[in-house]
Amino acid sequence: MEDIDLERIGTRPRRKQSKQYSFYPPSSESKSDKGHVKQLFQTRFFLLFACCISILFLFLNYHSSIITAHESLHFNDSSQYTDYTLLEQLLIGDSSSSSATLPHIQSSFIQQLARDTTIQGNTLDELRRLPRAAFIPSVTVIIQTHALLPQQIQAVLSQTVVPDLIWIVGDNAQQAQSLQDGKRVRWVEQSDVAKAVSEVQTDYAWVLDVEVLPGKRYLEYLLRVGSMPAYGSSLLGTEAVQEDSECIWTDKSRVVKEIRDSWLLKKSWIKYWQKETSRSLYEHAGILSVLLPSDEGDQSYWGNTKRKTSCTKAAAGWKTRIPENAILIYVHTKEMQKVACDFMKKGQEMVVVSEKKFEQCSTGPAPLFKTSNTEDVIRIVDLMQPKVILSDTKMDLLNNIPFIHLTKRDISHASWFTDLPIDLLAEWNSISIKVMVNVDKKHNNFERFLASLDKAYFMGDSVDLTLLMDYTTDHTIHQMASHYHWTHGHKYLRHRIAVAPKMARFAEAWYPSSNDEYAIMLDTELELSPHFYSWAKYATLSYRRSSKHLFGISLYRPELIETDPSGRRLFNERPKGSFLMQWPSHSGALFFPEHWREFHDYATTRLADREGFRLQEINVPESRSNEWKLSWRRYFEELAYLRPYVMFYPPVSLSTRHVELRKKAQKEKYKDALSLYHVPLMKQMPSMPAWEDLPMIDFYGQPTTMEIMKSRGAELQDSISSCLPNPEIDFDPSDLLCPFSRIVSVTVENENDPVEELPVKQVNVYV
Repeated sequence: MEDIDLERIGTRPRRKQSKQYSFYPPSSESKSDKGHVKQLFQTRFFLLFACCISILFLFLNYHSSIITAHESLHFNDSSQYTDYTLLEQLLIGDSSSSSATLPHIQSSFIQQLARDTTIQGNTLDELRRLPRAAFIPSVTVIIQTHALLPQQIQAVLSQTVVPDLIWIVGDNAQQAQSLQDGKRVRWVEQSDVAKAVSEVQTDYAWVLDVEVLPGKRYLEYLLRVGSMPAYGSSLLGTEAVQEDSECIWTDKSRVVKEIRDSWLLKKSWIKYWQKETSRSLYEHAGILSVLLPSDEGDQSYWGNTKRKTSCTKAAAGWKTRIPENAILIYVHTKEMQKVACDFMKKGQEMVVVSEKKFEQCSTGPAPLFKTSNTEDVIRIVDLMQPKVILSDTKMDLLNNIPFIHLTKRDISHASWFTDLPIDLLAEWNSISIKVMVNVDKKHNNFERFLASLDKAYFMGDSVDLTLLMDYTTDHTIHQMASHYHWTHGHKYLRHRIAVAPKMARFAEAWYPSSNDEYAIMLDTELELSPHFYSWAKYATLSYRRSSKHLFGISLYRPELIETDPSGRRLFNERPKGSFLMQWPSHSGALFFPEHWREFHDYATTRLADREGFRLQEINVPESRSNEWKLSWRRYFEELAYLRPYVMFYPPVSLSTRHVELRKKAQKEKYKDALSLYHVPLMKQMPSMPAWEDLPMIDFYGQPTTMEIMKSRGAELQDSISSCLPNPEIDFDPSDLLCPFSRIVSVTVENENDPVEELPVKQVNVYV
């Protein structure tokens, strides 16, 4: 027995070296051994004590590192708190780090999941296998008084991770007080959920909607998944609703429009709820959210075990909280705030994103997100899908939503944006406008023109500039053109090496590459209003689809009628406001691509015939332009009269012409006449009248109607072309260019000399 005891205390080696055995009480002979045993016990005790201290130190250090790791977990918050009566502010957190992660998930996983439909989310089994967090965060539950409150409290207390506190809010104080337990559950004497949330001091606030009974593993599920870097920056849930009011669940994690029924909010998010008083924010929080997978057969992972009864309610209110046809305005400056308020005054649905305090408009509170992070703005755009975005900051949003960047200088002159219907404003980027400038040899003209061009407002558009220098331009002009700094797009220089008529220089300056490419035709005798580009684009967007008879937008408001056979006369019949006229402007105008191509085809054929056999003679009745053999205006006016086509003219000129005469005597003689070309320029953008309200002016400067002009054009076509008029405008001039059969005399030297064949137009006649 003593041997066994000795073995248990580890003294077998010493026992083998001694033939004496231990007895209790010990004999006198064993006193020497007693000293050895005592020394052994002391040594072992100190070794054991040192080991315990070391283990305790390692444990405390490891535990402390875990706590530190958890305390340093901050996630980029992609939450977008959206109430469709008030869009509050966007949460921004710090970047997170964690050693636990899914093997195939990266930090940008949710962003990729939102944009790329080919990327698959995680299944419930994959998420179940996540390691449990060593540190369990504290949670305060916010619930409201309602009929099922006792069952809801029981469901919360049955969680595998029990919340630290349960706060009851609501008007039913009697019910709330009766359910207090003096420990976790208490009534906070608040009737508003948002105010209660603002007082939460725990790591999380878990807000439950009424009649929502979570499964017992739901909170643990969300906390575990939310501790992962891939999911930590998103609002998580197992119940969601889509844009089409469909209540959904999933078998793989996915980004959805809205998490419903309950919301687990980090403490760092809570301050963005302080100003929100609408309960609908909690019922339908419009956050860029991730729907987690759940099992139909296992309700313990469900956020609401009463799914069927709550689905209809969520769907019913969804569409009423989505701002349809909304404009998203990204605000950095007070000037942009004014633009936002102007939209509100017009009753336009909009969402405001601002990194600074946004002063509410006098018409009421503006839906608001607060962020300074471009990635967060992209997430808001993905959530809202606005019709158009206005911003005073450049951004690359990587989507197809129209984006309009307004510089601080442009913003103060952008009030007319609010007059455009949102569908037209959404077409802002669908058209491009080029600026084509014919440059003559006069230095002063060129300097004045460029100075006025520099003052123009281009509203953030990319605008290509082409300077077409005549062969007479000198080295100074070339240097001015080369060194001119154009910041709104590409700059192109062209130089002629031989003389060319003005018609060729004008007509050959541009040819459209598509039906969405427009051109403003200018020359250096002009001086421009700062609003010339804005007006041209404003009018183009407003009217380009109103009628195929509209071929362009004039920058110049004529003071004279130049086509009268008796000579130039004052345009006394000119309306006070904007009007339509059967006349192409030659002092700055924007031309539509379809009509410009037709003009090219028409002019090409007319010039070829004029230089050839002269089979067709076309003259507009009682027009002085019939004498202009080498003017592009003659051929454009013929086409405009025959179709008929009209140009839109402004109420105030946006371009003025500086006609410089060389001789002093001529300047004095024609002083009054020259003043008619030098007109005041538009200083403030007016509104565009409705198309049907625009007065119609004919070729001769007289009020008329489209029907009268059509009748005149058909009458002229009947006299000069053997082809019937096209029933619809298809921008093909061939029906106008069918000469009648005629005998043509051809001079030959010898009777047997061959005669050049004349071109024949084939016509099919159906009887």
